[in-house]
Amino acid sequence: MDNIEGKNISDLFMMDQLIMAIGLDYAIEDEKQGRETPSIKASLHALRPALALSEIEKNKATLTFDNYDDAEELIKETYKYCSDTNDRRTPETTLYFTILLIIGDTNAPVIFAKAANMLASLVQKGKEQASIYPVRVYITHDTYEYLAPHQQDLYHSAIEVASTVVHQRFSEDAQRCFVVSPIGLEGSEIRKRADLVFERYIKLACETTPFRPVRGEMMRGNYILSDVLDALQSDPMVIVYLGPPKLGWNPNVMIELGIRITTGAPYIVLKDSTSDGEPYDLPFDLKDDRVVDIPEYEEGNAELAVIKIRTIRDRITGIIVPQWDEIYPSATVDMKIGDPTGEASKYTDASRQLETLFDLKRIIGREVRFVINHLLAMMPFCQRQPFIEEQQSLIAKLLFPTLSGIQSVRATIPIVFQTHQKYKGRAFLPIIVRYNFNKPTNVLRIRVLYVDVTSVTKLDEKGYYVCTLTDAEGIDVSVRQS
Repeated sequence: MDNIEGKNISDLFMMDQLIMAIGLDYAIEDEKQGRETPSIKASLHALRPALALSEIEKNKATLTFDNYDDAEELIKETYKYCSDTNDRRTPETTLYFTILLIIGDTNAPVIFAKAANMLASLVQKGKEQASIYPVRVYITHDTYEYLAPHQQDLYHSAIEVASTVVHQRFSEDAQRCFVVSPIGLEGSEIRKRADLVFERYIKLACETTPFRPVRGEMMRGNYILSDVLDALQSDPMVIVYLGPPKLGWNPNVMIELGIRITTGAPYIVLKDSTSDGEPYDLPFDLKDDRVVDIPEYEEGNAELAVIKIRTIRDRITGIIVPQWDEIYPSATVDMKIGDPTGEASKYTDASRQLETLFDLKRIIGREVRFVINHLLAMMPFCQRQPFIEEQQSLIAKLLFPTLSGIQSVRATIPIVFQTHQKYKGRAFLPIIVRYNFNKPTNVLRIRVLYVDVTSVTKLDEKGYYVCTLTDAEGIDVSVRQS
C-alpha cells in the first residue's frame, strides 16, 4: 500500500478496519412489484468468485479491507461490471450499486449496524439519478481524512447524510480541472496553505460544475512531467493558486501558468489578497479579470470565504465553452501513444447524437478500447478485423505523415450495424477532420465525424463492406448550360 507513507489502517486506528457496505437495486422502481430482488452475492461473485462478504439482506452486504487500495480495486471492478452488463439490460432490469466506506472496530457489532443504516439512507438518496450514474460511492469524513491526497481527489467536499458527514465520489464522466499550486514539504506552512486553499476554496467552488479538481503534485506514474504538460495543454479548465507572495513567486507555478496562458485555453488565478496584511501588486501580465483574491487569514472570514467560493464558481461556469449543437455525430478522442494498458486513451468530447449512434450513454470519459469493443459487438463478424486494421493504419499515418502523405488519411471501411435499436443495416464512416500530436506527452488528439454512407456502401469481393465514395475522378464541366 502506498498511502500515508505505506501504513495500513490498523497502524493508524489500532483494531479498526475499513468496512464496505454495498447495496444493489434496480434503477427504475418496480411499479408492479413483480421483479425478484437482485442478489448482491451473485453480482459480487461474478466479479470475484472467492470474495468474502456478509449478507445484510439479499441485496445488501458488508466486506472488510485492511487498506483503501484493496477497496478501490473492487470499486473500479464494480464500475466496469456496470458498464459491461447494464448496456445489455433493459431499462427495467438496469442495476445500480451504492457503496459506503466507513472505518471502525470490526469486533463491535454496532459499527456494522451503523453502516447498514447509513447504506439504506444512501440507497434512497441515489434513486433519482440511478439510471444515469449506476455506481455511487460515499466515504465517511474520518475515512476521507485517512486517505492520501491523490485518493481524496476522487471525492467531493463533505455533505451530511443521516446525521453523518460523508464525501461522495465524483462521477466517472466528470471532466478534470487541473490545479497548479506550490507544493512544499509535508507539514510545511506552504503545504498547509496549499491544502487549505484546495479544500476550502477550489474543491467547494467546483461543486455543481462539470469538473473534478486534481492537484498536479498528486499525479502518479512513470511520466509525471509529461502528464503535467498534457494537463496544462489539454484539460478543459486549470486553476492556479500562486501561493504566499512573501516567500517569492514559486518558479514552477509561474512556468506552468505561462504554459497554460500560451494555449489560449481557460484558466483562473487565485491569489492571497494581502501579504502579511499589506496589499501588493501582481506582475503586469496577470492583472485581469481571471484573478480572484482570497483571504490571507481565515479567522473571522467565514462569510467572506463563502463569497469568494461563489465568485470562483461563477468564473468557472462563466468561461465554460458551450457545447456545440452538432448536425452530425462527432467526438474528440485523446489517444496516449505507447500506453500498453489503453487506460489513458479516452473520449474527451462527444455529441448527443453520438450516444444514439453508438447506442451507448455517457461516452465522455470512457476508454477508447471499451467503446470500440462495444461497437464491434454490434457489427458483422466479417467487418470487425478489417475495420480495426484500417483504423490502426490511419492512426499510424497521422503519426508519420511524411511517409504516406496526410491526403491518404481517409477511411473506406465503415461501421456497419448488424444489431442496433435504430440503425440496424446502416453504415457510418468515421472521418477524421482535425488532429494534433503532442510529442512531449505522446497524446494524439483527433476530432472525428460520423457520416451515414449506407447508400454508397457495398460488399467487397474480399468479404467485408466498403464505402465506394471516392474523389478519384473529377466532375466533367466541359459541357454547361448557357
